[in-house]
Amino acid sequence: MGSVAGIGIGTLGAQGTYGYSASKAAVIHLGRNLAVELGPRHITVNSICPGFFPSKMANGLLELSGGVEKLGKQNPLGRLGKPEDIAGVVVYLTSRAGAYVNGEAIALDGSAVWARGQLGSAGDSKL
Repeated sequence: MGSVAGIGIGTLGAQGTYGYSASKAAVIHLGRNLAVELGPRHITVNSICPGFFPSKMANGLLELSGGVEKLGKQNPLGRLGKPEDIAGVVVYLTSRAGAYVNGEAIALDGSAVWARGQLGSAGDSKL
């Protein structure tokens, strides 16, 4: 499990998640290495990279950033992620439909990381 923090720029400023972003980038890179190593054995390795999903871990940062409702409205899809969004990607990757997907980092954030150019920082008016 990766994170969009490992794809784009993570949270900056006083609430910066520098170590978290670096560790998630490492997860994505490890997945790509394993994809190449294990591909000949017909084992695919991909990284699912969620953005902000309301969760025990993210709730504090979500509140510092304006709350679930505010962040949801700023997302290109008009909402934050739900558990079934992750479940759908897992079903896809583990089905025959995803059998040729290997070494990918699938951003699962409604394209928020691309719409902003970064994940932002707490108190940032772009969030």
